[in-house]
Amino acid sequence: MDWIGAGLLVLGAVVGTLNAATGVGWGIIMVPVLFLIPGLTPQQAVAVSIFAYLFNSLVASFENVRSGLIVWNYAVYLSIGAIVGGVLGAHLLQTFSALTLKRIVGALVIAAGANLLINR
Repeated sequence: MDWIGAGLLVLGAVVGTLNAATGVGWGIIMVPVLFLIPGLTPQQAVAVSIFAYLFNSLVASFENVRSGLIVWNYAVYLSIGAIVGGVLGAHLLQTFSALTLKRIVGALVIAAGANLLINR
């Protein structure tokens, strides 16, 4: 395993823990960090992040079901919307230039951070 692989293993564990515990982390932390990997396009960074998130989400969801935390009617509506959004978003990802994608992610990270700081 090279240093990038080892770093990603640790990053996945840390961000996966944060995301499963708080719902925050995967897109806000993982994607910008993946942008820093040489040779990885921004589109590939997003795709890798989403693929890895799938496994984090499956395991965390299983544990949340076991704990009785799922409000099923809300989860069903969100899931249907997420399926539609996933298809649309994957197609949009292919149309964005690298610079546009970086700007969109940067703006969303700044907006999310500002929202967390302002709305206490």
